[in-house]
Order: sequence, then C-alpha cells, then structure tokens
Amino acid sequence: MSDLTPTAHLQTVPLPRQTIAFNHSSPLWHPLWFAFVGALAMTLLLNTPFFDAIQARAAGQYSLQLSLVSLLFLLNFLLLTLFSFRPVQKPVFLLLFLLGSTALYFNTSYGVVIDKSMLQNALETDPAEAQGLLSGGMLWQLTKLMLFPLLAVTVIRTKIVRNKRFLLHWLAAILLIILTLLSIVTINYSQLAPFFRNFREVRYLALPVSTLSATVSLANNIRKTAFPVSFNQLGLDAKQLPAATSSTKPKLIVLVVGETARADHFGLNGYVRNTTPQLSALPVYSFKQASSCGTATAHSLPCMFSALSRTDYIESTAKNSSNVLDILQHAGVEVSWLDNNSGCKGVCDRVPSEFLFEQQNNSSCDKGQCLDSVLSERLPVYLSKANTATKDRLIVLHQLGSHGPEYYRRSAITDKAFVPECQNKQLQLCSQQDVINAYDNSIIATDQLLATVIKQLSAAKDYQTAMLYVSDHGESLGENGIYLHGLPYWMAPTAQTHIPLLWWMSENYITGQKVNTSCIQQQTEQKASHDNLFHTLLAIFNVQTTMRETQLELFSQCQNDLSAYK
Repeated sequence: MSDLTPTAHLQTVPLPRQTIAFNHSSPLWHPLWFAFVGALAMTLLLNTPFFDAIQARAAGQYSLQLSLVSLLFLLNFLLLTLFSFRPVQKPVFLLLFLLGSTALYFNTSYGVVIDKSMLQNALETDPAEAQGLLSGGMLWQLTKLMLFPLLAVTVIRTKIVRNKRFLLHWLAAILLIILTLLSIVTINYSQLAPFFRNFREVRYLALPVSTLSATVSLANNIRKTAFPVSFNQLGLDAKQLPAATSSTKPKLIVLVVGETARADHFGLNGYVRNTTPQLSALPVYSFKQASSCGTATAHSLPCMFSALSRTDYIESTAKNSSNVLDILQHAGVEVSWLDNNSGCKGVCDRVPSEFLFEQQNNSSCDKGQCLDSVLSERLPVYLSKANTATKDRLIVLHQLGSHGPEYYRRSAITDKAFVPECQNKQLQLCSQQDVINAYDNSIIATDQLLATVIKQLSAAKDYQTAMLYVSDHGESLGENGIYLHGLPYWMAPTAQTHIPLLWWMSENYITGQKVNTSCIQQQTEQKASHDNLFHTLLAIFNVQTTMRETQLELFSQCQNDLSAYK
C-alpha cells in the first residue's frame, strides 16, 4: 500500500495556475492601440465600394487616392479614440462595426446608400415592408463581417492605465490625429476640394463615418421636431415714414444676389480684361472694397440678410429670426424672390418666391441648371405686376452666377470671349489659364444680365427704380494650388472674401430722392461689407425701426440732400 501513497498524493495536487488560466495569457494592449487596430479594420473591411468609387473617379491620381483613404482611416481612428475609455470602448467598436456592416450590405445588395433620408424612410417603414428586407442572406453577410470585431473584443485584452496618464495619452492622440488630418487637407486641398464638390456621393460610401453622421443628423432633426425653436419676430416696430421729397412715384428696387463672383475679376474694378463691357458704359457705382460675411452660400446668404454682423453671426439664431425681407414686408414693402440657384437657404421662406431652376421646358436650362438669362426673361412679368401698384417694391434675383467648378456652363455661346475653357470638373487637371477663361466668361454673362436688368428698369418711367448687386462670396482659381471656396474665414484668401458690390439709379430715382451723385462716388472708395445690406435696404425704403443703424447705411447720407443735390 505504501507504493500507492505517492500516487494518491499526486492525484490530489491541483494543476498549475497557468494551465487553467490559458485565456488570460494574451498580452495586454493599450486602449489606444486597440483603437488604432479597430480603425484599420473598419477602414479595410467595410469600404470596398468606397475604394472602387475613388479608383473610378480619380483614376491614375494615386496621391489623391492615398489622401482619401488616409482621411477615412484617420476619421475612424479619431472616432474610436474619442470612445477609448475602458467601459465603453469595445461596445462602441462593435456598434460602429455593426452600423458599417449593415450599410455595406445594403449598398452591395441593393445599390443604396444609408444617408439621412434613407434612415428616415426606414423609421417610417411598416413592419411588413421591413420584414421584406430581412433575409437569411443578410444575416449571413452580417455574421461574416462581424466575425473579426467579435473575435477582437474577445481575444484582445486592454490594460488599465492610470487616469492621469491615460488622459495625457488620450489628449496627445487626439491632437496628433487632428493635426495629421489638417496637414493632409492643407497639402492636398487643390485635389480634395474639387473631388468632393464633383463627387459628393462618394462620402456616403465612407463607412462607418457616413452612417454615424447620418444617424446623428436624423436624431437632431427629430429633436428639433419634438422641441421646435420658437421663431423670433424682429422689427415689429418697423414702419415706412412719409417720403422726405415731393415725389409720389413708388420705388422699385431690384436686388441681384450674385454667386461666386470675385471683385478683382470685374472690369469695373480695374481687371486687366474687360469682363464688364456693358456695365462700363452705364452710370454704375462700384464699391471696390467690399467683403463677404462668409466663404460659402449656406453661410453668407442668411448672414447678409440678417441683422447680425459677420463677427456676431450664429446660423441657428439667424434662421430662426426675422430677416430684412420679413421686416420690409411687415412695414408695407412688397417683396418678391426669384431664384436660379439651389434655393434661398431659408431667407425667402416667408415672402412670395419662385424657383426658376425647376423649369423643365426652357432652352436656357440643362440638367437642372439654367443660365441666368431666365431671371431677366422672368423679371418683366413682375415689373408688369407693379403697373397698378402704389406700394414700394423689392424684387430679389438670386443668380447661379459663376458657380463652380463647371464655370463653362454659366455662359452662353455668345458670351464666350475667352477660350479655350476648362470643361473638366476636376479643375486641377486643367491649365490655370483655361480655368480663368471659363470663369471670366461667366462674369461676362453676369455683365449681360445686370445690363439687361438696368435696361428693363430704365423703361419703367412711372417708378423710381434702382438696382443693387452684391455677390455672396468670391472664388479661388488655382492661386497657391487653391480652388473653389469654403475655406474657414480666418484662413481664406482674399479671392474668396473680396466681392463686387454695384449700385445703379435711374434718373427718376436720382431726381425723386434728391441724390448727390458726387457723394455716392466718394462712398465707393470706403470699405463696405454684407453687414451694410440689412441697414441699407431699410434706409432705401425709408423704414424706421430701432434695429436700423445709420452708420451702416451706404447711401442715406447722400440722399435728400437738397443743398448739395445735382
């Protein structure tokens, strides 16, 4: 029996700890390394359609392709880094991967992208319709795609880093990612800007960033619907004062809002090319030192009509408050808006409006875009409506102007004074001179439009007529490798913020308002900006309100000057 004792003893000895703790023998990863690997996996495994799209649309442009892939990886890395805190890191990673996998399935299976509209449709789909989209194939596809993330969160263990030390690592990683993103955008801006403008649909294929962005946007819309912001009615004290002169003729003012016109390409402002041959022969006053509120239409358009200055502008405040058109209408001025752009960005929502670019049967229109001649063709209809009117009128014409990158489509054959033109959406693939030729021809088309409007207003003898033209922002044409517009204001070149601002008056207006034209000419040498528009329009129509600031009016000190009138 003694021989059995050692054996019995050995049978009771427990197995070594490392044998039963095999699952915990893998090395510990820093949470930021996990975020890096997770971002790399999301970028490579979920973005086959994205890679195909950029290869098709940027064929042979390997630098651009590398930049686009790098940007997507860095955005995914930034996203995972933001949520790299231990309790939430792995759940967030799984959720993002699932969002991206679902979007990838619908794209590869049905050819659809998951944007905000598609998510809205999904929410409004009834159970029967939703069930029709669910299938065993979808489940199998999602299962295959989710194998890696599930394996990763199971096998990879992340270490616990002390709070202060981790916070330093976290902040350093975020700063490094952002700086790298900015560097790539800055260095490759001349390629990236036209690519994203020409092929906006590609961004919907960038997963899971685009799906998350659409989800957040939809959630924000739902929140706004559930908790609407009350509209702030401004200028309720506004009223038109009696005319300071004896003239009884009503005023009829046309405000032309230009698009993407830069001041230094106007012949009136000393440009080497005479891009404004017709306006140069007319008594037009050009304010040569005018600047915009922003560098993009979505910002500048609401800003220029709001009571807020450029430095004080807040989009949510402006869009939920009365603008100068609302106040003029409240005071008794008849306001109309004719649009040949992509819309008025909410500015004309409460005044009579017509969107001419929606016309289907017009020889001036092609593929949903029209030459600006449709504005001068439609304007006489509005002028005829004023024949029996006794109220003052303001008619706003919103141009398509020089909107890029297809500058060549903004001018008619008869306006093409400078050739050859760049006809490639990717402007960097054209010579800079060809880009400038196409752009300058679009300015000639604007000259044609404005001269026609002036001719039409000159014929309205029963009214005091005038025209004000101002562009929403400027445009870069390849200087220092920069194209188009939309750069942050603080870093935008002057080409994107220096805008043309023109003023014309009929003889009836000059006589009726007792305008000192020499005074107007002197004013053109002073600095002006979009900040002046709100107060200048109130002054033109003699509307009194506590919101009106005399020091921001462009012309009022030159009107009703009986002693200096000439």
